[in-house]
Amino acid sequence: MTEQEAQAELTILRGLASSGNDLALVSERIDRLYFAVCGRHLRRCRCKDKYRDALLEIYSKLMYHKKTNTTMANSKAKLVNGVVLQVGGRHYSNANLTDEIARQFLETFPKRSDWFAVLPEPQESVEDTPEIAEETAQEDTKQVKGTTTPKKKNNAKKRK
Repeated sequence: MTEQEAQAELTILRGLASSGNDLALVSERIDRLYFAVCGRHLRRCRCKDKYRDALLEIYSKLMYHKKTNTTMANSKAKLVNGVVLQVGGRHYSNANLTDEIARQFLETFPKRSDWFAVLPEPQESVEDTPEIAEETAQEDTKQVKGTTTPKKKNNAKKRK
């Protein structure tokens, strides 16, 4: 679902809510929209305002994405509960983490992979062109003449 589609669906659902209709009748539509924008399903509780709360949260998420010029595409990488990353002076949690930021963090701190519940997919590498492969093969076969390994000096004093 794109951001424009999500905004249009939200406008329809907010119109239903303001007209006094029971939002429980459109709970499946709200749950689908909530999952598309927030990345999780609605909580299972008996709260009478959970659908209105979901609409408010969807609205705030869409406004956040619009304000920060980010997309609502969810990251495959997920952090362990309670972990917040600090990369380049900014803080990232599961709410705003992207795969690119997760990869950047793991390149810098590879031992911190235990902070991730789900690791990001590896970035597709660009294949070497044939010219580059030939150049590296030629460099590997070159031998340097006249080089020897230096001998170690024995610095220990000899006793008589």
